[in-house]
Order: sequence, then structure tokens, then C-alpha cells
Amino acid sequence: MKKEKRQQLIKQLVRENEIDTQEKLVELLEERDVLVTQATVSRDIHELNLVKGASSKGVAIYKVFTEENQRADIQLKKKIREVVEKIDYVEQLIIIKTLPGNAHVIGALLDSLDWKEKIGCICGNDTCLVIAGSKVDREIIKDRLGLIM
Repeated sequence: MKKEKRQQLIKQLVRENEIDTQEKLVELLEERDVLVTQATVSRDIHELNLVKGASSKGVAIYKVFTEENQRADIQLKKKIREVVEKIDYVEQLIIIKTLPGNAHVIGALLDSLDWKEKIGCICGNDTCLVIAGSKVDREIIKDRLGLIM
């Protein structure tokens, strides 16, 4: 199977199944007579911009990252690099310290993203409090923010 068709199938599988590991994705592809290595699936995941998000059961699963989310993500990356001084994590809370007058910008950008793990943001002058749904959700957000920083 050609790469383009394989990647279309991967997107379909991710939308229709709760896939938590690359190995599970390899197995689902094999069930459809598509034989690939885990390394190939890893490259496909990267090229397709698949991200881990929480399932309804709180398990981190692969999800399709849309173009709209990608634009907001790029804006968030740029602003975080410009104004964030420090990020701390406590229980299911994420505390983002910014340069004065910038916390609301970070909060607005986070709110524009469809991160189901995030309940909401409360921002002041230089601090943005991000509330995650659970500790598992907080870890997913922490991983995303770590990739950005």
C-alpha cells in the first residue's frame, strides 16, 4: 500500500478507535492486511500531526490534529517562547508565570485550542492558572507544553 493511502487509513483508524500505543495501531493495520513496522507508524504519526488526548475513560489516545488547531498551536508556541518565564504543576493545576501583562494572551490562546483535557483558564496580570480535568489530563497538557518550550 502506498504511503498516502496508508496515512489515510491511519487517520480513519484513529477517528474510529481508541488507540493508545503505536503497537496497537500496527496491529489494526495488520488486520487490514497492511504490514508496517512500528518505526514507519511512528513517522506517519509525526507527519500526520497526530497528538495524544484523553479518551472518555481518561486514557491517553491518539487524535487527529486539525489545521485550525495547528494555526492556534503555532501562535501559542510563538507567544510562550516570547513571554513565559516559568511553568509549575500542582495536582491537576498548571501555573504559567509570564512577563507582566501577558497572562491573558496565553490564556486566550489556550482557550482557542480544542484540548479536551483542559477545563479552563483563569488569568491575571502575570499568572495564568490552567485547570485540567484530572492528573492524567494535566500530564497530557504538560507534555504538550513541554514540546512547545
